Amino acid sequence: MTGLTIKSADGVVLLDMTMKISQHMGSVVTGAVNGAITIPAPPTGKVAYFIVVPLVDLQMEKGKKPGVTLSGTTLSWAYSYATNGWGYFSANCQIFYGYY
Repeated sequence: MTGLTIKSADGVVLLDMTMKISQHMGSVVTGAVNGAITIPAPPTGKVAYFIVVPLVDLQMEKGKKPGVTLSGTTLSWAYSYATNGWGYFSANCQIFYGYY
């Protein structure tokens, strides 16, 4: 079987694209700030997905990716992290979305 399966640390399947081929619909650059956009609904019988790709080196610069939520046709993201007074920042990211 060919495809992509993403699981959480405790083994819960978060994304299973092993049986269906995905279709890219678009992307948005976060600009390192919280935000939201409206995206098209997937065709009937298809499931929407998103993938967050950092546009900076997270290991070198201690950047944090946003938490992303897809609710209906609203794709939203928010940054949340404890700074402890130093070191962390909101990393500029690109969020790709589509359906499978």
